[in-house]
Amino acid sequence: MIRTLKPQLFVYLAGAIEGLLLARLTARLFAARPDHPAFKALLAVTEPLRAPLAALDTGQPQFGATLEYSTLVMLVVLPALAVLVWRVLRKSSGVRAGYR
Repeated sequence: MIRTLKPQLFVYLAGAIEGLLLARLTARLFAARPDHPAFKALLAVTEPLRAPLAALDTGQPQFGATLEYSTLVMLVVLPALAVLVWRVLRKSSGVRAGYR
């Protein structure tokens, strides 16, 4: 059970990050006020995740309804990276398909 715990934890963590990024994208699309405490916390938590791709958003308005391309790209790239890492972790833990 301990051997399969590492890949499972990684999948849960990747899913949580994906959910946070999706919440950020939705909040920015519906012009959530950045001074609201809940959205301020969400934006602060997810900012390091989208910061490497912030150059994609240079032409976007800072306030109002915006489609953050950097967040959208992370929503597409993160699952692909998660699958690759999950397969490596699964192989290194010795778990074979169909067996628990």
